[in-house]
Amino acid sequence: MIPDLLLALMGVPGDVFELDPTSNDAVVDRLRVADGLHFIKRHEVERLNALVRVGGAYRTLERVTTIESTKASFATTPQSLYRRALAIGIQERLREYEEEILKLEQETLRRGTTSGAVNAIESALSDDGAVLTMMCERFVSVFEGENALRGGDVIRQTRDAWLRAGHPAAREACGRLYWKVMQVMMQQLLGWCAHGTIVDPYDEFFVRTIARKEGYEVKDDAKDDGSVIWHESHRVALERLPPGVELSTAESVSFIGRGVRILTHPTRGGNMRGHFDADGYAMRATSRIRRLAAAESFDPRDFEAEVEAMRSEIAASLGEVLLNDSGLISHLNAMCGFYFLGKGDFYTTFLDEARELFSLPPKPGSATRELSTPFAQAAVSTIVDEALASRFRLAYTSALTQQSEDEKSSTTATPSSAFVPRVRIPEYDAWDGVSLECEVHWPMGIFLTNDTLDRYKTIFKYLFRLRRVHFDLQDAWIHLRRSGLTRTLRLRHVMDQLIENWRTYIQVDVIETEFKKMLDKIAETTDFNKCALAHRQYLAAIMAHSFLDVGSIMTIFEDIFGLARELCETSARYANGQPLPADWDERIAYLTRQFEKNSVELYDNLRGGYVVELPELRALLMRFNFNEFFENTT
Repeated sequence: MIPDLLLALMGVPGDVFELDPTSNDAVVDRLRVADGLHFIKRHEVERLNALVRVGGAYRTLERVTTIESTKASFATTPQSLYRRALAIGIQERLREYEEEILKLEQETLRRGTTSGAVNAIESALSDDGAVLTMMCERFVSVFEGENALRGGDVIRQTRDAWLRAGHPAAREACGRLYWKVMQVMMQQLLGWCAHGTIVDPYDEFFVRTIARKEGYEVKDDAKDDGSVIWHESHRVALERLPPGVELSTAESVSFIGRGVRILTHPTRGGNMRGHFDADGYAMRATSRIRRLAAAESFDPRDFEAEVEAMRSEIAASLGEVLLNDSGLISHLNAMCGFYFLGKGDFYTTFLDEARELFSLPPKPGSATRELSTPFAQAAVSTIVDEALASRFRLAYTSALTQQSEDEKSSTTATPSSAFVPRVRIPEYDAWDGVSLECEVHWPMGIFLTNDTLDRYKTIFKYLFRLRRVHFDLQDAWIHLRRSGLTRTLRLRHVMDQLIENWRTYIQVDVIETEFKKMLDKIAETTDFNKCALAHRQYLAAIMAHSFLDVGSIMTIFEDIFGLARELCETSARYANGQPLPADWDERIAYLTRQFEKNSVELYDNLRGGYVVELPELRALLMRFNFNEFFENTT
């Protein structure tokens, strides 16, 4: 019986032991003592059945791991490096078990008698029985079926088995398997963090390559500003995060690899090598990751510390490239000057050159081309040796086209765009479709992202419409200053005062103040992430302090814009020789009442809650309420 017992312990049925035909488990094999063996007593049958249970576990584990380790590329079940690593780890433990069985066989043969052999086998295999049966219960489901686990799920399963194992030998074996599976992640981490390369043939790593079919626009490499590599090539897949790796750490890992790809770009990275030693960094990163891989167990704190060290090094190199080689400060000054109308003389000249164009309805087919002429003339007149000026141009988009683009962008939104606040820009006239485009050069696309440019464009549209209203009100004064229309001139004056005070608040109290804060923060660091954070905070503060996300205030300004447009259009027709409308006295009285109503509503809105949150509003409210204008009006 002993030779049959040893075979059964290796999962091989014979004359004494057979596969259990009554087992309901189609995956796990079970062995038992064959029926009709009268020389084995009933209590011995139960004892032997319990003993050969480890043989069934061995047989099952050997079968599933052999299939996994030899799986062909055309197999129906998706392949997995993590499952294969687990299979290899289990097979290594099975080889140890086989060696133990071989020793038992040799000892039995050397002893020459079977007396006490079963007791010796039970004693020798006590640990192996606990380990193999536990592995069979925990890991067979990892390999079986169409829903076989992959990537982080395999890590999670092995870690869970390690934490739950009660038997010391089982805990040690599961710890080895957990370490074995983590080595796959460490190798993928090494390729990504040290060289910017995804080593992931079966799409399992938590930093995934974004497929072009997912809706991201493909850019010509020659026109790439860095945004493709930075934002449209790789991202963190939340569903793949392994246990012990926080989302913030995973984002840092993603940042490291993308930074390496930017700094070592084969055609664009040559001018960055003075700030980045790719070989030296790769050696340091490799050393860090190998030190993590060599540890007996995965320590999340050590992992986060090493990732942060690599992130800091890449962030510092990117910051130096942007600040020194790419002229980040010059770009930010240009963006502020053009998008936030900091170049006041330029836009004054432009509006003067485009006065006749804006007096006519826009032609969707040629409006952009027509805008380019006064824009270029204003640039020549007011901008001297401005290297970045040529990268800006005005464009016109009709309302229907803008609506379709908004619908398209909502379906292809990036993860970061979900955090952009909802804004409403007050409408003024048919030329509201004017926007400012900027050509971003390599590698500024990693800093001036699409979402960032959208915020710049939103603020520009708002400020440009305010500037146009103010310009039209000034033209109205020129048209009416000798007309004797006292009530009309008085209304124009209070409108102009409100718009000018609001523009001064946004330009001086908000934009200039926040711009200085941002530059001070950038001057204190060369860390790319800190520079980008300061820039995001700068834009967020401008949008918040301009109340673009406060619908009630924007509605008030839209009403005021409408009143100002009617007054300006009427004054322009009057200046061209057309008589005033017959009911102009009644109309100007109505416009005055509506403007006073809107002004009081605006004052009450600002005074009601925002002045506490924004102390800089106090100066604006004092200018609004000059000579207690609003209290008297109320």
